[in-house]
Amino acid sequence: MPMPVFPLELEREIIILAIDCMQQAYSLLFVSQRVRYWIESLLYRKIVLSNENIAISFLSSLRIRCQRSGDFARGIVKSLCIEGDVLLSTAAEILSLCSGATNLALWIAPSDFNGTTNPLLQPLNNLPLMSLSLSISLIFRYTEFVSLGAFKAFSTVTHLKILNGWVLWNSTIGLEYLDRLTHLCLHIHTQRTKPDLVASLLARSHLQVLVFCISEDINAVQTFLEFNSLSDSRIVLVSQVPTAWGEFGGGDMSLWKDADQVVDWRRTSTQGGPFGVPSSDIIHF
Repeated sequence: MPMPVFPLELEREIIILAIDCMQQAYSLLFVSQRVRYWIESLLYRKIVLSNENIAISFLSSLRIRCQRSGDFARGIVKSLCIEGDVLLSTAAEILSLCSGATNLALWIAPSDFNGTTNPLLQPLNNLPLMSLSLSISLIFRYTEFVSLGAFKAFSTVTHLKILNGWVLWNSTIGLEYLDRLTHLCLHIHTQRTKPDLVASLLARSHLQVLVFCISEDINAVQTFLEFNSLSDSRIVLVSQVPTAWGEFGGGDMSLWKDADQVVDWRRTSTQGGPFGVPSSDIIHF
């Protein structure tokens, strides 16, 4: 009896669905040229670079593949998490090659500036970003700009998480002018956050979800918001935000998914008030 022949797309889906760890993925690289391309598409689609050595090795791998196909990195890498002690110059080169990435977490410190030019700005501005997580100190260092609206990189972003705790202490840094922004995650401090700056963000009708990371008692934060007439069903309070991307790079999508569930539940529920949340067996932060 002849072996059944599956359509290529179905064969690809079967192989991809069967992979549940990196070890399995690597073992399939040498099955055939066709399967190798499918596996490389999986391995390179979401990349986590946790230190400079790993980032340099990744760069070397990209250069080899880009020699064979100039559009390899641009076409295949869609999500990037760069963290730890990765140098800005290394990160800038990676972003230049992976110019098709739409999801970026930039969790590094500005440790190797050697002049007055920020090497990240140009490659960042060339990315078609939709989801971005970063410390904005990386952006404002050695630039004359004080508003995120001045940076092309933010013009396409719909989901933004800013790690700096001081945002909304004295300025919105232009967040209200990011017209495509629908999901925003910031820190809130009852002694430092300016209520009128929060109100200016909530006044933007396109903002669907505003997540606040809190380090204080949740009741104190809710009281602060209610006292300042900031009770809004779009506000979601979380005590901690998951940062691990996992083997294949989970990004911040679980944060946004859970926050969306909370806001959607509030729209249809008559329980819990503006800060109510569904039962804990449904939502996990």
